[in-house]
Amino acid sequence: KQWYQRRVRGNYYPLTGMEESVRQQLVDDHFLFMSGDRNLTVAGMERDWPEGRGIFHNKDKTFLVWVNEEDQLRIISMEKGGDVLGVFKRLARGIQTVGDSVKAE
Repeated sequence: KQWYQRRVRGNYYPLTGMEESVRQQLVDDHFLFMSGDRNLTVAGMERDWPEGRGIFHNKDKTFLVWVNEEDQLRIISMEKGGDVLGVFKRLARGIQTVGDSVKAE
């Protein structure tokens, strides 16, 4: 069931019950949903709704999945440098892995 442990290897951090040190590290990495966004507040999507929200990233922090931030699911592959093919292959692998997990549910 835990797709991220089988093929993408990393950790999922749910907003509910998140330790402050983990939250601060995710903010410092620019990965955590930004609190205080006026548009999110007006839309009722600010932190009043932590259940079912979170972020996954691999150990290298080059593959991320945001769950229920502005989108229901946002999948990101990135890295410094010019290896566009490597970034794309990681993205394709990650999308396939997420899809396989959803189908298995």
